[in-house]
Amino acid sequence: MVQCHPPLELEELPKEDEERLEKLFSKLDTDGNGKIDIHDLSVALKELAPHINRSYAEKFLATTGKDAGDVTLSEFIHYVREHEKNLRLQFSHLDKNKDGKVDLEELISAFADLGIAIGRNEATNLLKRMDQDGSLNISYDEWRDYLLLAPATDIHALISFWRHSTVGDVLLIQTHLLGQITFSEYYNNM
Repeated sequence: MVQCHPPLELEELPKEDEERLEKLFSKLDTDGNGKIDIHDLSVALKELAPHINRSYAEKFLATTGKDAGDVTLSEFIHYVREHEKNLRLQFSHLDKNKDGKVDLEELISAFADLGIAIGRNEATNLLKRMDQDGSLNISYDEWRDYLLLAPATDIHALISFWRHSTVGDVLLIQTHLLGQITFSEYYNNM
């Protein structure tokens, strides 16, 4: 766990969210000094997804407002909570029938509304990339976990990240940072 982090000056988080974000912060704070800097983030991402280069880490830190790094736990939580609000808004645009999940037809329809042509096979593959429970539907939690470290805020940039990331890259990040899947699930999704 993070050592000696400052008290949060944010509104109270549900315990589950607080634990999830502290765990993620600890995984990214590779030197354990209570702050995430470019070195920490580069090391963490290199270990988890070797293809992601330093520019990805720089973009992520820039989106937190700390280009030079030294993001504290409270700053990280503030950034993540704002990013999650945006992710929820973007998810709501994809969830056409407002049932809390996005299925194949909704995904194809949402992409068409955005002027993005997508075939049924690619849409199915995109769903499989994000889908953690094998339902071929995406819940908000699956959407959030997949895109949490994406240094993007608008729907087109999020979709670009989604389309160009590989299943293995994202599943490895989710496994190491969020502890959400097993390696057997990883291989079943390949």
